[in-house]
Amino acid sequence: MTSKRERFILFGKNLLAKLGTSLQRFPETLLVCTATVIVLIMLNHGFDNTAGEPGEYLMRLAAVLALGIPLSLSIKVFFERKPTLQTGFKILLYTAAAAALTLYYFFLLQEFNMIAISRYVAISLALYLSFTVIPYFYRRQNYEHSMIGLFVSFLITYLFASVLFGGLAAILGTINYLFSAHISEKIFLDLWLIVGGIFAPAFFLADIPSKERPIVKSYPQVLEMLLSYIMIPLILAYSAILYLYSIKILITQQWPEVMVSHLVLWYALISTLVLFCVYPLRQSNRWIRSFTAYFPILLLPLLVTMFAAMGVRISAYGLTENRYFVLVAGLWVTGSMLYLIISRKPRNIFLPASLALVAALAICGPWSAYAVSVRSQNHRFEKIALEYGLLQEGKIVKPAAAVPDKTRQEISSIVLYFDRYHGLERLRALPEGFSTDGMEALFGFPLYPEYGPPKDAAAYFHLFMDEQENWWKLSGIDYLMQFSSSGQHYRTDDFEAIYSPANHELKIIFPDRPDYTENVGDIAVKLFRSSPVKDREQLSKEELTFVEENEGLTLQYLFKAINGWEKGTTGEIHIDFLEFYLFVELKPARNG
Repeated sequence: MTSKRERFILFGKNLLAKLGTSLQRFPETLLVCTATVIVLIMLNHGFDNTAGEPGEYLMRLAAVLALGIPLSLSIKVFFERKPTLQTGFKILLYTAAAAALTLYYFFLLQEFNMIAISRYVAISLALYLSFTVIPYFYRRQNYEHSMIGLFVSFLITYLFASVLFGGLAAILGTINYLFSAHISEKIFLDLWLIVGGIFAPAFFLADIPSKERPIVKSYPQVLEMLLSYIMIPLILAYSAILYLYSIKILITQQWPEVMVSHLVLWYALISTLVLFCVYPLRQSNRWIRSFTAYFPILLLPLLVTMFAAMGVRISAYGLTENRYFVLVAGLWVTGSMLYLIISRKPRNIFLPASLALVAALAICGPWSAYAVSVRSQNHRFEKIALEYGLLQEGKIVKPAAAVPDKTRQEISSIVLYFDRYHGLERLRALPEGFSTDGMEALFGFPLYPEYGPPKDAAAYFHLFMDEQENWWKLSGIDYLMQFSSSGQHYRTDDFEAIYSPANHELKIIFPDRPDYTENVGDIAVKLFRSSPVKDREQLSKEELTFVEENEGLTLQYLFKAINGWEKGTTGEIHIDFLEFYLFVELKPARNG
């Protein structure tokens, strides 16, 4: 019977042995992990002596290095699959991989916008899936066991890493508290990066199966119980709810809402993952054998409901990147289910292999999400412009009749979509050099605001009144009105007050004196520019008050909330949202 000391020594030896195995088998990957952690620590401590935004270049570098982790793993398992490859070819492939990452840094990750992030996620997904597929391609056995084993190993590894980090963080925190050591909070993030980004991957990689370390074909009992008796019944219950909803659609003849497509898609993706995980149990468990045989058939009609909901949305608003990815994910699930139904001896490796291919194809080429979305939104824009007389001989002209508000919003949303994600030059009908500032001059109506800053916004601000000052002591005030983004139209005994949130215009129409018109957005900009502290959100009542007076009335604006952004290229202030009170004091009308 071994003592505690001997067991502790044996445990330490096993950890060192696993670390040595990882260093010997995956030195390139661990080197990339270490480099990524070093860059993240530098970013954490504010090291960035470049001229761009603080941390911009280090963030891009860390992202590209992190992309090198699945890339190096894929190359390594490919070499293990082809042991006869010459050393020169291996060096050439590693060099090509390093060159590809360098080009990716300079040309495909120039900024963190929607396109760059979605492309990065798709490439990462494709590379990680490729890493799992390459060793088992054209093999029929053990892929599912290998993936389940890696999943369990990953969870255990990061559970140990979390415990280790928690213990070390507790020690540092105690030292900091008892001895006033003034340990920076950044040290705790550094500690997690080292534990989670270097040591945890090193121990996890040691569990990856190889020729010397064959796959253990045991299935974790806890996972089997979880999937068989909890997940599968939940999936079937969810399926019943969706089928009842589909029956309701047939009875009411009302097309499903867009939210339904997301509900069905996530349900279908989780169901596909469960199918993949329980597939090895189908021979020993009759319940699971029935589930894997019939559930793909059960899922297909629900996917039709999903595509119907998506079709309504795409028909109305065209394709965007988000809708494209949802559509492609739905097509992949549908193809996977058809494969499982039709194939006599389906191979589960088809699912991750096809997903890796779909992820790669979705972000490159003329069929990519970006190219298809640009074409779709151009077509939608031209269709709307032609319908309302805004497009003649391929050029934008001012309409002869007023354009409805809803159509103005649609046109504005398309213009803002291109401005934020692709550049206005990709919108074919616009003249060369067009900017959003010239919207009214070109179209005859102003750009309808859309919440959230564009891609070149330097800063987004949100100012609001201190709630403790949300009271008034009124004297000599005739009227108090509240205005917000929903738009208001007040009729009083003395005037009408109309506020349009689209252009922040306030009109007060009098029957017996001159009307009053003011752009409240301009007043909000004045208050923002005059505020001595720009980075404070909560302001006093005095800081949010503006008084205007003329011969007929005195107006006092008190802003409850101001949202907007500053354009990085020009310094222009754009107001998105306003909520304000208006105190009106009428002066006696002059006779004659």
